[in-house]
Amino acid sequence: MQIQETSPVSEIGEDRIREAFEYAASGMAITDLDGHFQETNPAYREIVGRTLGDLQEESILSITHDDDRENCRYHLDKLLSGQTPSFVLEKRYLRPDESSVWVRNSFALLKDRHGRPSHIILICNDITERRRAERLLVEQEKLALVGQLATSIAHEINNPLEAVLNLLYLIRESASLDDAHGFAAQAEEEVQRAAQIASNTLKFHTQQTKPASTNVVQLMESVLVLFKGKLAATKVALEVEPRGEPELICFAGEIRQVLANLIRNALDAMPSGGRLRVRVRPSTDWRRGESGVRITIADTGFGMSPETRRQIYDPFFTTKGTSGTGLGLWVTAGILARHRGSMHLRSKTTPGTSGTTFTLIFPMVGVERE
Repeated sequence: MQIQETSPVSEIGEDRIREAFEYAASGMAITDLDGHFQETNPAYREIVGRTLGDLQEESILSITHDDDRENCRYHLDKLLSGQTPSFVLEKRYLRPDESSVWVRNSFALLKDRHGRPSHIILICNDITERRRAERLLVEQEKLALVGQLATSIAHEINNPLEAVLNLLYLIRESASLDDAHGFAAQAEEEVQRAAQIASNTLKFHTQQTKPASTNVVQLMESVLVLFKGKLAATKVALEVEPRGEPELICFAGEIRQVLANLIRNALDAMPSGGRLRVRVRPSTDWRRGESGVRITIADTGFGMSPETRRQIYDPFFTTKGTSGTGLGLWVTAGILARHRGSMHLRSKTTPGTSGTTFTLIFPMVGVERE
């Protein structure tokens, strides 16, 4: 570790700095510009499950989990090219026993006395338990969402099943084979409808290991089909305005959860009827100039007060009493961050013009650069 002579920290003494490095509670490591380890402290070696000798044969990327390696390489390239002076990244390390550990890494460049990059320094903290707790909360919210949709889902499945029973009766009573074939074709359509509803419900719990290109219009349709019963029961008019066939590289199950949560909130805000407008269109992420997807969900409900708007992303905050978990928008915010998306809210409580509009903007390849 080289300290510039003109630096104030040189007054502390190299021995003291090395002692702090060695006994720091956070993991710390110094690598060359290719990412090969040169120095590590005991905390870092404990986190990654390797000895000092092991790490001398490894690099940052070689011990990074396969699914996180490209993302880590991307950010390291930006650091080394001078596009960013430092960065923070949550990723997984793969231990020798093939278990993985979630960490929060802070990376920065060390420079020599001539101001030229010489090494990479990183600070590492184990966040495995935090990530596990967050995942449990996300799963809890998924279960709560499907539970709240259960009545609507049961109603939607019951309708085609009743139709199938009636058609089977007509088949038995048919006077000709042609009539029976016609009724059988209708029965097949109803069974496929029920299967589609069941499939869309199960997608809420499908776990993807890697993001994939997804048609956002079809994704929205798979969510809306689960709300047909509630839309009818609350007399809410639905207006769907798709434009084009925008694709988004994403974890489809997570985006489906975001859409379902916002639509459910919109319907809860209109217990006596109203209008729900859903728009999906290609767009540009104005923050970075990247092509992307814009999703708008607007209702004519009772709106949100300024105080409510300030708290909606807080975990366990709810305006629904015992019927709400208070996790919906908190989970939504986490999913948006994971996909580098943004959410913009407009809401009015003025009688006659009240309502809430959520606008989501995702860069097309957002999740690849988490």
